[in-house]
Amino acid sequence: MRTDKMAEAITPLVTKVANDPELREHAKRALESAKNVYEKVQADGARKAAADKRVQDDVVRAAAELRTGAARLSEQQSKHRGKTFVKLLVAIAVGVAAFIGIKNAISSDEDEFEYTP
Repeated sequence: MRTDKMAEAITPLVTKVANDPELREHAKRALESAKNVYEKVQADGARKAAADKRVQDDVVRAAAELRTGAARLSEQQSKHRGKTFVKLLVAIAVGVAAFIGIKNAISSDEDEFEYTP
């Protein structure tokens, strides 16, 4: 039931992004930056990736693209629908931050303990 409500809320937003070339471009750039961050974290580990200037730039770029896209989408929608999209973006950002935090915690735990059979 909850998934249906989320799909109902997201469908018009996705449709607008698909039909608006500028919104689509912002979404594409945000996704590319997020993908770069994810690949770097997977390749080098969270701690090393977090210290990498390029990764930091990609995180900032992704956030800026999401913010710009959200502002553009808010212009096109009523205030209520714009707030829904902003809440969705905040939820995604919190999820990504939680993922990176968990990854950091796991990485730091692995560094502190040495297993000896």
